[in-house]
Amino acid sequence: MKKELSLEEIHEELLEQLRDIKAVCEKHGIQYNLMCGTLLGAVRHRGFIPWDDDVDLLLTRAEFNRLREVYPKECDPRFELTFLDTWTPRIMNRDPEKAAAFTDLFILDPLPPEGWRRKLHILHLHLLQGMMKKNTDYSRFGLKNRVLLRATHLMGLPFSYRWKAARYERISSRIRTGNDLHMSNGAFELMTHVWHPDQFAEKISAPFENLECLIPKRYDEVLTVLFGPDYMTPPPPEERVAKHLDV
Repeated sequence: MKKELSLEEIHEELLEQLRDIKAVCEKHGIQYNLMCGTLLGAVRHRGFIPWDDDVDLLLTRAEFNRLREVYPKECDPRFELTFLDTWTPRIMNRDPEKAAAFTDLFILDPLPPEGWRRKLHILHLHLLQGMMKKNTDYSRFGLKNRVLLRATHLMGLPFSYRWKAARYERISSRIRTGNDLHMSNGAFELMTHVWHPDQFAEKISAPFENLECLIPKRYDEVLTVLFGPDYMTPPPPEERVAKHLDV
């Protein structure tokens, strides 16, 4: 029987991944920063949000391409960069027993000009996400989203995963310039947030458990967009649950 990792074990594994990624990035001058729940954890807890179960990093498309080139050659042999069955590249342990712990790499890409082209671009990516989803827990969604998810899942059945993944990367990276950016591989509303280069241009070092990691200097602005102005207040106890782990 496959052993389930505890949150404490997941945090230990994630720290090892983060330490390894940080070392490769620093060696090659690759710019990254903590993002989403990991950024919130650094600011509010000086480490993991106690119930969080993954690490989120953000890179521009150019920086991600550099990391994708060097990381497989220089990473700790325990780890690999993989797309598996998701549109988000992940760094994780090669040992299946530790597969519950992974680092998501979110990518900043330019958006088309505001208007119908932008809406169509985001809709295209959302449709591809639905086509690529596997083992979806439909009970987590309302009726409208359940119907949409089932429909896009059926749309994706005739196509191979390789085709869908290649199309996703091609669509998400086809806009090469522009000051309006988004996390092109973020799920749901994460993809719709509009960012600007100056929000991530300056980075500062911040404690994260026993490491020092890069966060945006304008972290307050970033976290307010992601979590609202009261982001320093933890949610009620019933909402303090892991996203990817049944605990």
